[in-house]
Amino acid sequence: MALSLIVLALTLPDVAGLGPPPSTEASSTLVLSSVTQPIVVGALVLAGLLMLLSLGGAQASRPMSSAVSPRLDPLPAQAASPQRLALTRAAFSTTLTQNSSGEQALDVLLEGAARCLASDIHVQPNDLGAEVAFRIDGQLEPMSTLTPQVLTSLINRLKVVAKLVHYKSDAPQDGQFSQPLSDGQVEVRLSLLPTQHGEKAVLRLTGLGRKLPTLDDLGLDAKVRSQLERFLERPQGLIFFTGPTGSGKTTSIYGALKHLQTTRAGNAQIATIEDPIELSLPNAAQTQVNRASGLDFALGLRAILRQDPNIIVVGEIRDAETAGIAIQAGLTGHLILTTVHADSSAGVFNRLLEIGVEPSILASVSLASISQRLVRKLCRSCRAPVTASAEHAARLAAQGITTTAFFKAVGCETCGGSGFVGRAAIFEVLEMSTSLREALRSAPSTQTLLELAKREGTVPLLQAAVQAAADGVTTLDEAFRVAG
Repeated sequence: MALSLIVLALTLPDVAGLGPPPSTEASSTLVLSSVTQPIVVGALVLAGLLMLLSLGGAQASRPMSSAVSPRLDPLPAQAASPQRLALTRAAFSTTLTQNSSGEQALDVLLEGAARCLASDIHVQPNDLGAEVAFRIDGQLEPMSTLTPQVLTSLINRLKVVAKLVHYKSDAPQDGQFSQPLSDGQVEVRLSLLPTQHGEKAVLRLTGLGRKLPTLDDLGLDAKVRSQLERFLERPQGLIFFTGPTGSGKTTSIYGALKHLQTTRAGNAQIATIEDPIELSLPNAAQTQVNRASGLDFALGLRAILRQDPNIIVVGEIRDAETAGIAIQAGLTGHLILTTVHADSSAGVFNRLLEIGVEPSILASVSLASISQRLVRKLCRSCRAPVTASAEHAARLAAQGITTTAFFKAVGCETCGGSGFVGRAAIFEVLEMSTSLREALRSAPSTQTLLELAKREGTVPLLQAAVQAAADGVTTLDEAFRVAG
């Protein structure tokens, strides 16, 4: 239709020039026609071009449909995680073909990730195309390969939906987008990085079938749960969560917020500044960091304090400005939950001291520091008892641990032969006491502060991991890998 309008407009002058000269009686009409003809032609051309642009824009920006062709067949209702992984991997071999468009490839990958509860999708280019892997329970699982043509189409599609610069392939780009799937909606954070074989894409996925966790879902042992509940009863102060990326810090914070909403009922005025917002928290004001518009953690936190909340979540403290605002908020009647990147619960305080926080103020405002890790859980259908090797026993003895009875992974149909199903959290909780506050005022080393905390009952992370291995939750190798 748009092309027809343009063609008609371009042929109007020729049409007007055909036939015998106009009669005298028609001269006035011809004068009018000669005046109006350019206007008509211009209008038709403009209408055609606008229609073409509209169609092109609608095609580029239209929401992606979960109903693609080819699509993934439904899984058995009772399929366990390992079975889902195997079935999805097999389905990719037929759905991700060399003829797949970028839109089809993206839809299939996201649907597959949703099936397997993957947290990330890695698309690693190589000289033959690309390898696709899902991060599931902290482990990268190879899923499929892509031809060079499909890889190029997929990268182009990602740039369109994430509103990135399409022609730029020699510099990193970050973006985000959301997509409806058959079982809900997924939020995607995209990172593109140029490599020698092309652009590598990593998609961080949130909202895939996740529900708001409770403290029960965190798998806390009785002591840790009692401590956390006691911290959350306090009207003001800072509770720090630390651990590497993917260690479950945000999940723990959401579990704590759910507990606060339950125990404080209508008195829980919660506001958050996050990057990104991973779960929707009912009756809470959640704000997403947007550095492109200047909205960072510090600016967001300042704005939140004018909203009269009594519970605040700061997604991460990474600079002196954000730390200073959070600490002042903790001193003036707000309960603050936040994360800091450090290698231990005691390391949080040294990290804050390094960026310029005053030791005496930090000692006054801090309630606790919680370090956590995630370990793979042994499959209870096939785990088997095992005695620690001489090497492991010597390593344990060096830590003052005498336990030697543990469990090993075997592998069965239930776990898909891996010996593991899911993950469990382990915690190191440093509760600020009077003596620890006094020690912190003199800015002690991380090791000194941790030794003092251990005397007051803090269970080190390695010891907590070894205890989980002794209880049959995980293996000793896994405990050493994560906390050793």
